[in-house]
Amino acid sequence: MLKTRIMTHGYAKVFFHEIMMASDSIMNNEPGKQQQVNALVWKINASNAAKATIFQNNPEIALLDTWILTASMTDFLKNGEGSGLFGSSQPVAVEASEKLLSRIDTIANSSFSKNYDQAKYFVDSICKNEPFLSLDFYKETVYDDWYRYLGIPDSMVEVAVGTLPEVLSDFSSRMTIGSDQTLRQAQWNGELLLKQSNLDSLDLQQISDNFDKRFGELITVLRNSGRNMQGDAIILRRDIRAFTRKFDKKMDSIIVVTRIELALLRDSLSVEREAVMADLDKTSNKVVKTAMKELRIIINDILFYVLLILIVILFIPFALGYLTGKTIGRRKKSEKKNTG
Repeated sequence: MLKTRIMTHGYAKVFFHEIMMASDSIMNNEPGKQQQVNALVWKINASNAAKATIFQNNPEIALLDTWILTASMTDFLKNGEGSGLFGSSQPVAVEASEKLLSRIDTIANSSFSKNYDQAKYFVDSICKNEPFLSLDFYKETVYDDWYRYLGIPDSMVEVAVGTLPEVLSDFSSRMTIGSDQTLRQAQWNGELLLKQSNLDSLDLQQISDNFDKRFGELITVLRNSGRNMQGDAIILRRDIRAFTRKFDKKMDSIIVVTRIELALLRDSLSVEREAVMADLDKTSNKVVKTAMKELRIIINDILFYVLLILIVILFIPFALGYLTGKTIGRRKKSEKKNTG
């Protein structure tokens, strides 16, 4: 279980990096706005889904859920509903997904070993019966389905928490990767917001240059014709008011959307924190139970060896004395018979 957990956590960094690089490549090469939005949504949703599947308490289920996520995403982008999301850059997304699928398949082969074929059949059946239909990438965990498939009741399922250093290392890994990814996703959500609101195409420098040009033309007219001064001043005031109203509307939209995004981010971080604390509580309870169980075993071993030592110290000298006395007694009796 420890080996599976370490390999799955290592896969998390690879997954996030490959998806990010492929998405950025699509955004840089595709001129279409919709393709760029799709690339951003893919990057955000795939990373969120992987973070949810990888960092679970049960390493075996974490591996299975992540394997299913990667395989389903590959099918979705290659032959499914998402095969036309990125225009001419579709092969970039497919290649990244296939690379990730090959990597997680290698991890599964090493982890499941002799049971790999059985696990692969289970994963393939889930992907076939429950394909992704959108970029949502949400799936229920296969915890119940997997153990039902194996014929193991819940009462018989045991998850090895590991030693205390292993638990602390696992928690540290979750916090480090999770925090970094949360910051990235906040940035990606901001980029998505700008693209969907058409604010990314707002060229403030061009607006400023146009205004300076218009103002310069007005000054030239004023210099050449004093009679048109009043009319041009009226036009200038009207243009400035129109520009101010448009700018105010844009700023109001930005403020409203930013508040909504900050509220969503705050709620997301709150949920993340509660989930981490819940996992920590469960892990702590399992660590305590495991430690107490190991402690009882150690105490029993110690008592056994103490009892053994007492037997050696007390019983063996007594037995030797008894046997020696008995032997001497027999010799004396034998000698008396011989002299008599």
